[in-house]
Amino acid sequence: MKTHTGLLTHIKVFKEKPYAITGMLIWENDVCINCVIKNRPFARYVLSLPMHQYEIEVIGDYNSRGQFDVKHMRIINIDSYIALIGTPE
Repeated sequence: MKTHTGLLTHIKVFKEKPYAITGMLIWENDVCINCVIKNRPFARYVLSLPMHQYEIEVIGDYNSRGQFDVKHMRIINIDSYIALIGTPE
């Protein structure tokens, strides 16, 4: 499994049914990491976050399309909003 840490800049819902697929872009050292989330609770959590504000760490592997498939994630810079809504488990 690989780890990337960067600024969350863009979130997009690709598909909701029969299973959720959400995409997000993370900028890590001037390199854009194209991530895909297939876990519905993670997708809902990411959709509640404001863009260009949080640095997140994602753990997973690349799929055949070159997208980073997120298995685990963590918020690096926790503030009062994250303390209120909680962190992804």
